Amino acid sequence: MHAARALLSASSWWLTVVLPLGVLIRSAFVWLYTPGPFYWGNLIHAHSHTAYFGWAGLGLMGLILQLLPFFTGRPVAGSRPLTWLLRLAPWAVGGALVTFAWWGYNGPSIAFAALNEVMWVLFAVVFRREVRGAPVRTWPVPLRFMGAAVLLLLLSITGTTLVIISEAVLDSAFPLLYQAGVYLFLQYFGDGWLEVGLMGAVLALAGVRDEARPLLTRLAVAALVLNGPAALRMLVPRGLEGPLVPVALVAGALLGLVQLTFLGFARRLRLPEHARPWWRLAGLSLAVKAVLEFAPLLPVGTDLALNRSLVIGFLHLKLLLVVSGALLGAIAEVRGPASRWAFRLFAAGSVAMVAVLFAHGLVADRVPGTSLPLYALAFAAAFPAAAGGIWGALRLRPDPGRA
Repeated sequence: MHAARALLSASSWWLTVVLPLGVLIRSAFVWLYTPGPFYWGNLIHAHSHTAYFGWAGLGLMGLILQLLPFFTGRPVAGSRPLTWLLRLAPWAVGGALVTFAWWGYNGPSIAFAALNEVMWVLFAVVFRREVRGAPVRTWPVPLRFMGAAVLLLLLSITGTTLVIISEAVLDSAFPLLYQAGVYLFLQYFGDGWLEVGLMGAVLALAGVRDEARPLLTRLAVAALVLNGPAALRMLVPRGLEGPLVPVALVAGALLGLVQLTFLGFARRLRLPEHARPWWRLAGLSLAVKAVLEFAPLLPVGTDLALNRSLVIGFLHLKLLLVVSGALLGAIAEVRGPASRWAFRLFAAGSVAMVAVLFAHGLVADRVPGTSLPLYALAFAAAFPAAAGGIWGALRLRPDPGRA
C-alpha cells in the first residue's frame, strides 16, 4: 500500500499550499495591491490547477488504490506505470503551480499541464491492470463507479487539449474554443472523475459490495454519458447555438437528477464513524448543487451563467464543500480520524464563504455599497475554512491497523 500512502500524503500537503493561496487571493477583493512579482490572474490559475491536479486528483488516486484490494483480493501490484506515476506526481503538480503562478497560460505551464495528463493515463493503466481479471458485469457497484470515474478522467484530457490548442497553437484566436476546453475539463474532471470516483469510495467504505444494484449501475453509466453534453451549458450564453443547446440543458438537468437519486440511496447507508460528519456536509452540499443543475432551464439562466460571483460560488461549492468535504471524510476513515474542531472550522468557514459568494452575485449589483462588505466577509470566512482543512489533512496519519 506504499503507493496509496504516498499519494494520500502528497495530496494532503498540496492542500496546505492550496488553501493559504486561496486566502491570499480572497484578500485581493478587499484591498487593491500588487502581489509582488505576480499577477492575480496567474495566481488564480495556479491555485485552481494545484487544487485539481494536486489535492483532489492525487487524493482520489490514492484513495482508489487504497480501496482496490477490497475488491481484487490482493495488494496493488508494483509496476513500471505505477513507479512512473509516483515519480512524476511531484514534478507535474509542482511544475504546474510554479509556471502558472509566473506565466499563466504559456508554454511552460502548458507543458506541465500535459505532464499531468500523462500521469492520468498512467493511473488508468494501473487501474486497468488491477481489475482486468474480472469481467465488468461481475464488478461490485463501488468498482463500477470507480471505473466510470477513470474513464471520465481520461475524457477530461479532451478539455485540456482544446485549451492547449487554443492558447499554444491558435494564439487565442477562437475564444469559444478556449471556453469549450475549460468547461469540458471542469465538467469531466470535477463533476465526473472527482464526484463519481468519490461516490464509489462512499459506497465502498459504507460496505456496499455486491453487483446486484441495477439502479446504481445506471447512475454510474448516466454520469459517464451526461457529463460531456452538460459541459456545453456554459457556452449557451457565450454564443453556442443550434440543436446542441437543448441537448446541453437537458443533460445538465438529468445530471442533477442522477446526483439526487444517488443521495436518496446513500441516505439509507450506515456511514462509517470517522467519515460521517464530513460526508453529511458533502451530501447536503451535493443536494444544493444538484438543485442548481436545473437553473440553466430557467428564463434567467443566461444571466446567472454570466454572473461571475455566482459562477465562482458554484465552483467553490463543488470543489470546496462537495469534493474536499467528501475526500477529507474518506481519508479520515481509511487513514485515521481528524479532530472534531478541524471539521467544525472547515465546515463553518466553507459554508459561510460559499454563501457569501452567492449572496454577492445576487445582491451586489442591485444594492449599492454591499460589494466590499460581502467580499470582506468571504475573506474572513476563508481563514477558518483553510485552518480546518489543513488541520484535518495533516492530522490524517497512517493507522497501522488499516494499512
